[in-house]
Amino acid sequence: MKWAIVLIVAQVVHHIAGEQAYVVSNEQLEPFEGDSETLVIFDNLKTIGRERAINGSFSFLGDMDNDDFKVSVELYSSPNNDGDFKRMVFDVPQTSICECFKKFYVQFVQPSVSDGETTNFPLVGEDTCPIPKGEYYIKSVLFNTQDWPEQVPRGMVKAIITFFTGGKNVGGFIMLVKIEDRQS
Repeated sequence: MKWAIVLIVAQVVHHIAGEQAYVVSNEQLEPFEGDSETLVIFDNLKTIGRERAINGSFSFLGDMDNDDFKVSVELYSSPNNDGDFKRMVFDVPQTSICECFKKFYVQFVQPSVSDGETTNFPLVGEDTCPIPKGEYYIKSVLFNTQDWPEQVPRGMVKAIITFFTGGKNVGGFIMLVKIEDRQS
């Protein structure tokens, strides 16, 4: 019984402290072109340094509005870090770009960036759409995982983020992250 109470107290303290039980490191960013045309360009984004921060720039070659643009996210996991990826059930099907950014970018990326300091990408809010065309930078960004789910798969996770217009792939990127238990 004492151990159960100690475990519960440890979980509460951990939750209050805001530190996840895991750490995420950016392992690789790999851009890809669209099938017939490319309207999103991620070929200048890289991971840098020992910390594996995300750095570089990306471009939207047109205004990204809800009527014409959609985004999908496919997720795969390799628990043993061996490249044997299995599809996860947490995919995001083709979703209008503004809804996708409001739901997912706001939770998983926006807490990690600072407007004008680490990015010039517009803050995503109620009136974000359309996302204006332009070149955007990300400067030495590490993920702030405080608001990420507590239960995430350990090992390598691959996310394939694809942008669409008119049902056609217009570019995207593949991101590999390593998720490991935090060392106490």
